[in-house]
Amino acid sequence: MAADLLQFAAELIKVFWLLLPAVLLVKLLRSRRCKGWLGERRVRRAVRRQFGGTDCRLFCNLLLPTKDGSTQLDHVLVVPQGIFVIETKNMRGLISGSRQEKNWTQEIGGQTRSFQNPLHQNYKHTKTLHELLGIPEQQIFSLVVFVGSCSFGTSMPDNVVDLDGLISCIKARKKRLFSAAQTEAVVKAIQAVQLKDSFRNRRRHVRHVRAITAARQKQPQPCPLCGAEMRLREARQSRRPFWGCSKFPQCRGVRDA
Repeated sequence: MAADLLQFAAELIKVFWLLLPAVLLVKLLRSRRCKGWLGERRVRRAVRRQFGGTDCRLFCNLLLPTKDGSTQLDHVLVVPQGIFVIETKNMRGLISGSRQEKNWTQEIGGQTRSFQNPLHQNYKHTKTLHELLGIPEQQIFSLVVFVGSCSFGTSMPDNVVDLDGLISCIKARKKRLFSAAQTEAVVKAIQAVQLKDSFRNRRRHVRHVRAITAARQKQPQPCPLCGAEMRLREARQSRRPFWGCSKFPQCRGVRDA
């Protein structure tokens, strides 16, 4: 009997170690950081495939200094037609929002969560680039690309697109704003102002972002569905904190913490 139990336990341990890598991989692929990386990778490959000429230059995860710290730009494409600052969102569900709204909403399985308006988020990126380079804002274009299996519940602004729309939107700009020499000068100017891609600078940037997030947590926004007070809660599986509506379960509105 004891021998059978020991053998059974050994088999369980063996199965556990066989399944553990798969479980960890699934958890990793579902993480926000991994989704973001995969989304940015898709955009990077698509842009480089279409704009790989000698007069084109793509910067990825560009870290730039700001007055209060730093900001990271997902992609910056420099071509004779202008400078395209691309914010990537790898999301699913139903996305709703407008150019003016501070927060947009994502609806999945009957639950609604809010996230920062990516157009407002990208405005800071384009503004930083304008101030650092001294290039007219009319030559810098903001684009937000959604690459996940999401759909739009509201009419989106022209510069909010999917992956195919991103390429079409860039190619639609026919007028040349920079000569070959000016394009090269812009590339060198960006290289001169960008922060070194080092562990120290990345860590400083993460601390800066966390400080901003902590400040937002102290002043939670009202529920995106009913306007009621939000309460800080913790997801059962991921243990990730989030703001949930105080009227739950009657209202299932959530916001990121």
